[in-house]
Amino acid sequence: MPVQLTVPDGTMREFPEGVTGADVAADIGPRLAKAAVAARLDGAIVDLTRPLNSGEFSVVTDTTEDGRHVMRHSAAHVMAQAVLDLYPGATFAIGPPIVDGFYYDFDIGRPFTPEDLEKIERRMAEIIDEDQAFERQVLSKGEALEVFADQPFKTEIIEGVDESEGAGGSEVSVYRNLEFVDLCRGPHVPSTGRLKAVKLMRTAGAYWRGDENNPQLQRIYGTAWATK
Repeated sequence: MPVQLTVPDGTMREFPEGVTGADVAADIGPRLAKAAVAARLDGAIVDLTRPLNSGEFSVVTDTTEDGRHVMRHSAAHVMAQAVLDLYPGATFAIGPPIVDGFYYDFDIGRPFTPEDLEKIERRMAEIIDEDQAFERQVLSKGEALEVFADQPFKTEIIEGVDESEGAGGSEVSVYRNLEFVDLCRGPHVPSTGRLKAVKLMRTAGAYWRGDENNPQLQRIYGTAWATK
């Protein structure tokens, strides 16, 4: 069945079944396709690679607030990937986008130093240069617990089935780029190479879940923009 999309100028456009936001953006024009980081379907922001149903459609670009939100979310994932690459045995908790940036909470057994941030930034730059694709997968709760068996903060989230953190009901959504997997509801940029200007800013201590009776983690703050 054809997919019928109402675009922002009010016109209806018809596409074949399986069309993605990236396909529609490219059909509209190369400049829009280059700036696109996500799509909006009936008000919900979705991955550019997600097959679309009929509905009201628009492209989310990298210069909009929603687009920056998606980029910062993806940058947080890249930071977590870098930290787990560099510090064997590290555990990671949550890493949301925030106003003008993002953060992620980790436990590496000690505070991060300025030298650590430089090392993590360099590893992030390598991951971005590799242009690794973000791939969404939906796992059962049991499968997710196996994937994150060595990550206590992730397993707590899964056991709590918190939809805002990627878990909900009996299913859990994750994003994978190469061997790195993170619990997340998305959306993300199509690939790490879409991140153009990322900078780590500072570190701070943060209790897990904001509760002083829980472990104290190390939070790294960063920011990401469409251009340097």
